[in-house]
Amino acid sequence: MTRPASLPWAAGCAHPAKGHGGPALVLLHGFLGAPSAWNAVLAALPSHGPVWCPWLPGHGPAAPAPATWDEAVLTLADTLPAGAVLAGYSLGARLALAATLQRPGQVRATVLVGGHVGPASAAERAERAALDSLRAAALRGGDLAAFVDAWEALPLFATQRTLPPAAQARQRAARLAHDASALAWAFEVAGLACMPDLRPAVAATRQRLVFLTGSLDTRFAALGTSLERPPWVHHRSVPGAGHNLLLEAPAAVAALLVDLMEQE
Repeated sequence: MTRPASLPWAAGCAHPAKGHGGPALVLLHGFLGAPSAWNAVLAALPSHGPVWCPWLPGHGPAAPAPATWDEAVLTLADTLPAGAVLAGYSLGARLALAATLQRPGQVRATVLVGGHVGPASAAERAERAALDSLRAAALRGGDLAAFVDAWEALPLFATQRTLPPAAQARQRAARLAHDASALAWAFEVAGLACMPDLRPAVAATRQRLVFLTGSLDTRFAALGTSLERPPWVHHRSVPGAGHNLLLEAPAAVAALLVDLMEQE
């Protein structure tokens, strides 16, 4: 399988086509995640084209990390396979959205799992910048276990506490495998405060975007509903699930990918 030239952060994270194939998939994990976060989704796909699950900067193997939000977005946008289905979760969704809007027509469709579109006001941006600064400082302090404890205790992830212990343990082990200081990139360069407000671009786009949220993830579900603009921008909800659908409802994510891979 040929890897797109210079696809960022992707070495060792490629999967060959399965079954009858189809368009390429590019799948981006979230903060504290790993390419393996998509394994359950891939297992639920009856067939798919070649797949790339790159490590995001600050995660996994050491690699030069983009110095700005714009650099990160352009690096991804410039190396997306033409006609691919692009999907991202959380941090990965925000990068996927920005890259899609940066290169209109490059990808077939983009799935945004628990994805944001950027702060809507200066006050919201300032508040988030202060929070991101505190989180980056905590990571640079080097106590990753304490940071993960606090992260997992956030109300956003409350629904995950009912998952089987083995699933929670696998996710925690993946989180603890990272380098704490490297993870600070996610807040200092790619934090929500660094992301421009993409609402106007989403409102004007003729790109196929699908915001996918769990029904119990009420804040992101409301955001997805507010952005709907058929036939280009859709919101789909997964009943009884929370924020991390890769973990909580991988079959639902797979079903949406199948739908988008089959559409012209």
